[in-house]
Amino acid sequence: MSLNIHPNAIIHKNAKLGKNVTIGAYCVIGDNVILHDNVVLHSHVVIEGPTSIGNNTEIFQFSVLGTAAQHLMFKGELATLEIGKNNIIREKVSIHRGTKIGGMKTIIGDNNFILADCHIAHDCYVGNNNIMANGVALGGHVNLGNNCNIGAFSAVHQFVRIGDVVMIGAMVKVTEDIIPYTIADGMPCRLRRVNTIGLQRAGFSKEEILGIRSIYKTLFNGKKEFSSRVQEAKNSIGKHNVLTANILQFIDSANDRPICMQSKANDLKMDY
Repeated sequence: MSLNIHPNAIIHKNAKLGKNVTIGAYCVIGDNVILHDNVVLHSHVVIEGPTSIGNNTEIFQFSVLGTAAQHLMFKGELATLEIGKNNIIREKVSIHRGTKIGGMKTIIGDNNFILADCHIAHDCYVGNNNIMANGVALGGHVNLGNNCNIGAFSAVHQFVRIGDVVMIGAMVKVTEDIIPYTIADGMPCRLRRVNTIGLQRAGFSKEEILGIRSIYKTLFNGKKEFSSRVQEAKNSIGKHNVLTANILQFIDSANDRPICMQSKANDLKMDY
């Protein structure tokens, strides 16, 4: 085992360190913290447990991870923070552990790029391959999918769900669920169009993207009630692909959560 630990770092005797871990000056590693292989901590990082940090994750200065939830009902239960592999967590990021009212876990997936000053609250689930620009804040119980890009200083309200391959503009207040494969922006936050460029970069085919566009038009253009448009989309699902089924499943699983709708100014526009 090869370790590179600065002599000014403070490491609890019960912390577990994998191979080739680097810990910089003035880091504080608490009880029940696991740092897996090739984790790099720059100086002044604080990690409290129970927290697990996956292989090859790099954490920059003044980040604080695994501290107690900012919730009045948190009573010191041994909730956890689980961070996956190959993440980059930049300066002054804070991520809290879960609570007993939220499943006892905050989970961050793999290959995420979390920029400086971001906050991820208790009981959040963050998928894989996401980019959170500077100052993004996720309230408690937020569920963020995969391959998303959230613009700087946007704030996501607690319990909001954000589907896969979503792009959110800068300085946006997100209070409603955002369906997969779309772009959302503005104040109030509204859908703008299908995230065509994001889908292309994620490797989806032209046929798959055309299917998403077709379902999007059915759902958000026209004068029928939204429930009627959802049923119309379901009736045509056989003509499309599994990605369109994901959109409808996301809507069906809302459990009375509000769905972010398209800006009226975008109605009948064909640039998506």
